[in-house]
Amino acid sequence: MRTCIVSLFLTIVVCTSCFAGTAEDQADAFARIYASLCLKNITNLDSLREKLKDMPKLTPEQAAHFLAGNQGDAWPISDTTGTFVLALPRDKNICAVYARRADATKAEKLFVALVGNSPAPLVARPVRDERAHTPANGPTHTISYEWALPNAARKMLFSITTATSDDAQLQVLGSAAMTAN
Repeated sequence: MRTCIVSLFLTIVVCTSCFAGTAEDQADAFARIYASLCLKNITNLDSLREKLKDMPKLTPEQAAHFLAGNQGDAWPISDTTGTFVLALPRDKNICAVYARRADATKAEKLFVALVGNSPAPLVARPVRDERAHTPANGPTHTISYEWALPNAARKMLFSITTATSDDAQLQVLGSAAMTAN
């Protein structure tokens, strides 16, 4: 499935390299897009969908690759540094942003700066820090943080997976989700 997602992403943004900025600029753009769309709207994704209703979407066939088998919508998000993809599965409390190219180290630092400390009275807690190796992306690193009130049943889960290889088909994937115990 991940290979299909990456293959479609490559097809969609094949011309991105013609106008793409530096990898560090792309990491900055990723963080801005993630913060302004996913982080800001995680508690009300229906409102985000409403704001995006008139924006051009990927076709259902293209969007399917970013929705991990779920129904929903995906939008190309153009920035001066490149094109990113925002995915919102229907009937799921999750928002995801894909970046084909971005400096993985900088993207991780910006992500941790965004979610490593939560606004009061929420408590931030690191919940995952794993390294793996995938055929499509080579070495990957996943970091997740959770925000919640003490003893709360609902939590916000923020995750980023990065790949440092220049040959990686996808270098950054960030998601934000509402979860329940």
